[in-house]
Amino acid sequence: MADTFGVAQNGRVQLGGRFYAVPATDVETNVIYMPKYSESPFFGITERPVSANKLGAFATEGVFAFDIPEGFTSSEGQAVYYKPTSATTGTLSATATSGSVRIGYEVNEPGVSGKLCVYLAPGNSLEA
Repeated sequence: MADTFGVAQNGRVQLGGRFYAVPATDVETNVIYMPKYSESPFFGITERPVSANKLGAFATEGVFAFDIPEGFTSSEGQAVYYKPTSATTGTLSATATSGSVRIGYEVNEPGVSGKLCVYLAPGNSLEA
């Protein structure tokens, strides 16, 4: 395949399931990353640490396990929301609040206990 860097093209330019970005700060593994958190609901999750000012991959598909937030009541199938406070920090909740993003739905994952497992559902919007 010929190199097309810098040449306008149509069609798929990379495989789905992730996006690539250069974060301004280090991003640890299993962190929700929102490059434009105050403007856009676009998010991905790190599967490997990404160093500041280095290109990294952020997953947009799959099931991810998170620590269960304090006061969170689990219920398979319920929507899970994330309210960002920066590009790499925020809180998970089962309730939509102003500025929160629905990131997916809670699922029971065999073999995973004591964690909040979320099936990512991209294409969500900021909640009013």
